[in-house]
Amino acid sequence: MIKEQEYVPYANLHERNNAKNKLIGVILKRNNPNRDNIISYVEKFAKEKEYCIILDYVNDEKEILESIKKLVGKRVSGLIIDSKQNIHYKNFDKLSVYINGTKNFEEKEKVCFYYRLFSASKLATEIFIKYGHKKIACIVNENDISIVEGYKNIMQEVDNELDPLWIYLGKNIEDIEQYGIQQCISKGVTAIICGSKEIALCIYKFAKKIGINIPDNLSILVIGDDVILKLLDDGVSAIELPILDICASTVNTLIDLIEKKEEKELKKEFYPKFINRNSIKKPSQDNQGKKIIVVGSLNIDTTIEVSRIPINGETQLAESIKEFPGGKGGNQAVGAGKLNGNVYILGCLGNDIGGKQIYHSLSENHVHMDGIIFDDILSSGKAYINIDKNGESTIVVYSGANKKLNVNHINQYRYLFKNAKFCLLSMEISNEIIKYTINLCKQYNVQVMLKPSAVDKISDDILKDIDYFIPNEKELNQLVISGNNIEKKSEILLNAGVKNIIVTLGKKGCFLYNNNYKKYFEGSGFQAIDTTGGADSFISTLAVYLSEGKQLLESIAYAVYASGLTVSRYGVQPALPDRNLLEIYKDEIYLKYKIFEEK
Repeated sequence: MIKEQEYVPYANLHERNNAKNKLIGVILKRNNPNRDNIISYVEKFAKEKEYCIILDYVNDEKEILESIKKLVGKRVSGLIIDSKQNIHYKNFDKLSVYINGTKNFEEKEKVCFYYRLFSASKLATEIFIKYGHKKIACIVNENDISIVEGYKNIMQEVDNELDPLWIYLGKNIEDIEQYGIQQCISKGVTAIICGSKEIALCIYKFAKKIGINIPDNLSILVIGDDVILKLLDDGVSAIELPILDICASTVNTLIDLIEKKEEKELKKEFYPKFINRNSIKKPSQDNQGKKIIVVGSLNIDTTIEVSRIPINGETQLAESIKEFPGGKGGNQAVGAGKLNGNVYILGCLGNDIGGKQIYHSLSENHVHMDGIIFDDILSSGKAYINIDKNGESTIVVYSGANKKLNVNHINQYRYLFKNAKFCLLSMEISNEIIKYTINLCKQYNVQVMLKPSAVDKISDDILKDIDYFIPNEKELNQLVISGNNIEKKSEILLNAGVKNIIVTLGKKGCFLYNNNYKKYFEGSGFQAIDTTGGADSFISTLAVYLSEGKQLLESIAYAVYASGLTVSRYGVQPALPDRNLLEIYKDEIYLKYKIFEEK
C-alpha cells in the first residue's frame, strides 16, 4: 500500500514548513543525441545552486508518467522532462520544466526551453548556399526528419534544384555507411549536411577510400558540435545546438519555481549558431581544367531494343523503347560536365518539349549554356537507335533544329573560344561550320578533337588542322582506303597533318598513333549492353583529363574505362560516368596500363 500510494512519512509537514529536498529529477530519452551534454550541463548548473540531480532514462513518451511517479516517490522537488507533451501529475504541473522539444506545443501553461533541428538545418543549408554550393546533400538518421524538412525549405525558397537522391534517411549508421554516402556522392554533390558526428566520420572514411579531398572536392557541415569535430583532420565545421544555454535556463527557472521566487509561464526557443572550421570551401573553378568548347548536334535519342538489327524488307518487334537526351554534341558536353569539366556548348534546339528536356539535361550536368539558341520553327533533332542483344547499334538521325546551326551562330559566340583548351567537333554538322570552327580555333590556339561520323570522306584541308582525330575502326576503313591495317591507315592520316590518331576498337580498347607513340590499349572488360555512347564518353573523358594537365597515356586510359562504364548501361547521357565513379577505378587503371611508367 505504501508503494502504491507513494506514501512519504511526514511529507505534508515538510511541505507546510517549506522544507524542500534540494533534489531535481531529470527524465531523458535514451535516444536523445545530446543526452550526455544535457546531463553534464544540468548537473553543473544545479550544483552551483546547491542542488543535486537524480536521473532516469525512458525509451519513449509512454514511459514518462511512470518515471515521474518513481522520482516523486524519491521526494524530488522539481522535474526536468525531455518530452514534447505536457504530462499531468499532482502539483508537479507547476514544478516541471520541459527541455529539448523540437515541435510546436499545445499547452500554453507549459514551461519549456527548446531548439529546432528544423532551424539548425535551415542555417546549414543557407551557409552552403552563401559559399556558392548548389548540389547539396542531406544525410541523416530516419528519426531526424525535421533536419530534412529545414533543408528542403531553404532549397525551395531559393529555387535551387533538389534531386531526391541527394537526401538519405538511414535506418542506422551501418545503413548510411553502406548505401547513403555512396548514393549522394555518386550524384556529384559538392556539399553534405550530416545529421550527426558519426555520419561525418563515415563520410571522411569513404572520401579517403575513393580519393576525395575534404574540403577541396567536398564540403562537410555537421548538425551538432562535438569535441571530436575539433580534432578530426583540420577541423569540421558544425551547427552548434544551444544545449548549454537551454540547460542553464532550465535549471535556473526550475529552482525559481521550487523556491517560489516568481511565477513562471515561459516558453522560449533558443537558436543554433555556426562554428566555422576547415571543412567548407567554395566549389572551386580551380579544380576544373581549362575551358572545353563543344560544337555539335543535340537530339532526343529513341533507343529501340531488338533481338537483332533489321535487314532490308524485314519487320522486327521491339522488346523495349526508351527516350533520352542525346546527340553527339550533347553527349560529349554532358560527359565532360559530369567529370567536372569546364565545358561550354554551341548548338540549336527546337522550342518544344524535346528541346526543354535536352536543355535541362545539359544544365543539370554543369554544362555552360551560353551558346544555346532555340528555334521556333523546326523541332529538336531526333535519333532512332536500334540495339541488338549484343549491344551493337545502328542509328538514323533527323537533324531538325540542328540545321539552323550556322557560321553566324558560331561567330556570335566566338568570345567563348578565348582561353579555351579544346574544341570537340563531330561531323553530324555541316562542313561549312566545321571549317569555320577549325579556323576560329587556329586563331585562338584551341586544339581540335574531331569525331568523323556519318561521312565517307574528309578533305585534306580539314585533316591538317586536327589535333586529335578519333574514328572507330569502321569509320577509319571508310575514310582511309589505302593501307591494309590500322597502323598503316593511321600513318597515312599522320602524314596528312593530323597530330594524334586514336582509333576506338570497342571492347578491344583503342590504338594511339602519333610521332611519339604507336600503342594499343586493351579494353576495360565491362560487358556492353548498349554501345551507342561509347565514343562520346571516350572523347569527353580524354578532353577533360588533358584539360587538367594529365599526360596523354593517362588520359586515354581513363577514357577507355569511361567508355566501358557507359556501354555497360542503357542510354548515353544517363549512362555517362561522373568523376567519383570513374575515380573508383583509379588504382586498377594505373596498374593495367602502367601509367607510372609514363611519369
